[in-house]
Amino acid sequence: MVRKNIGVKHAVSMLAMLALMLCAVSVMASKKEGAVHPELTEQEQLIACAECHKEATPEVEKEWYDSVHGIAMVKCYQCHGTFGEFAVTPTKENCATCHADMLDKEPNTPCWECHVPHSFKAKK
Repeated sequence: MVRKNIGVKHAVSMLAMLALMLCAVSVMASKKEGAVHPELTEQEQLIACAECHKEATPEVEKEWYDSVHGIAMVKCYQCHGTFGEFAVTPTKENCATCHADMLDKEPNTPCWECHVPHSFKAKK
């Protein structure tokens, strides 16, 4: 009888671990596809992205804050668009607003192939 209980406990433990792994895979997949932003009121949509992202994604906000763009106070929407038209990966046209000279120099190379996003340091 004791062996049977151990087998049941083992099976339950394995099922629980499998469920946790499936949840982790699901979360990772949703992040790849692009997580859905929580609903914001019209007033909240007027708040600078960095204000909320200091808490929501502090590593990204800090990376931007310490970058050349952060020091120059280039705001998130200037590269990524507004809340209603947000793009995780800016287009080259977004970059061209300020960096047309570099895009003329490297017309077929996406900016992020040479620069680390948000830190804007050259990749080594």
